[in-house]
Amino acid sequence: MKLPLTVDAITPQWLSEALGERHRGVTVTHVEIVDIILGTSTKIRVRPTYAYSGAAGEVLPDTLIVKGGFEEHSPSMQPMYLNEMRFYRDVQPRIDMHSPVCYFAGTDPDSHQSIVIMEDLRARGVEFCHALRPQSYDQVARRLEAMAIYHAQTWNSVEFEPGGAFDWVSGRHESWSAEYQHRYLAPEVWRHYMESPRGAAVSRVLQDRLWMARALGYVGRYHRHSPVCLCHGDTHLGNLYIDAGKPGFFDAQVAKGPWHLEVTYHMIAALDIYDRRLWEKDLLRHYLRALSAQGIAAPSFETAWESHRREIVYGLFIFLINEVRFQTEAINTAYAARFGAAALDHDTVALTSER
Repeated sequence: MKLPLTVDAITPQWLSEALGERHRGVTVTHVEIVDIILGTSTKIRVRPTYAYSGAAGEVLPDTLIVKGGFEEHSPSMQPMYLNEMRFYRDVQPRIDMHSPVCYFAGTDPDSHQSIVIMEDLRARGVEFCHALRPQSYDQVARRLEAMAIYHAQTWNSVEFEPGGAFDWVSGRHESWSAEYQHRYLAPEVWRHYMESPRGAAVSRVLQDRLWMARALGYVGRYHRHSPVCLCHGDTHLGNLYIDAGKPGFFDAQVAKGPWHLEVTYHMIAALDIYDRRLWEKDLLRHYLRALSAQGIAAPSFETAWESHRREIVYGLFIFLINEVRFQTEAINTAYAARFGAAALDHDTVALTSER
């Protein structure tokens, strides 16, 4: 179907058609726009008025979130919107990742738009994680256990092969992700970010653009020779929540990659620098035990530790170049400082330099 490109186009007629794909017998007679939350994607909180026919099934919630590309930058984000839509449509039903209930997921091939209609987590009172509130050991340990479950379910899965359910999922250093990296490694763009507060938050050693480009290529080649699984793809705290003690995940940008693509990314993003230095070895062992408990032949700690130290470069890059229309400068700076400290602690520059 044609998908709305402006907030005004979220009409009762369109909502009725979209919700009707999964919930027959439901008609929306009126819709109120309650809130608009800007970001990489736009989240629009709506309050529909429903009419139910005799064939209707479940009663739908009082408020819903309509998420898609409704902003000036949205055409350039088309691959990200499509990727998230496919998570809800094609991945969520197949794996054990606690995530918002989805009521519609679709794409419009004639525009940049892909839209998801999902539950309003705020209405259920979940606890949203936040970049400026680093987490405890137990919180990160529970999150790693949850990751181990869905990693194990897709470990070297045949579904990644041509014709499989996940054959469309690309690696984080190929396809549109590689194009994204290239865009921000342009000299003038890189210089802009190094002169910003998040650039000042990391050592000058880590501001070397040529090293960063080579290091990302090095890590990408390392990924191609590693066991792969399905990763949420962006497990920083702003994309996570806690639901009655259970780790929850939203804003997925699914990727095919090795476990450390997101275990390393999450641990460093989620922990205070001091705590990370105290806990990261124990937390890594905790993840490896959780993975083994799922029947996977987990790597040795020594091998995993080396992978973890190398993988830091990806998160460092992301938060050095992340635009303020996606995350505030305070958040980008906090994350850059955490990844910058980890890169120095683990001598990541030497590990990712060509020998």
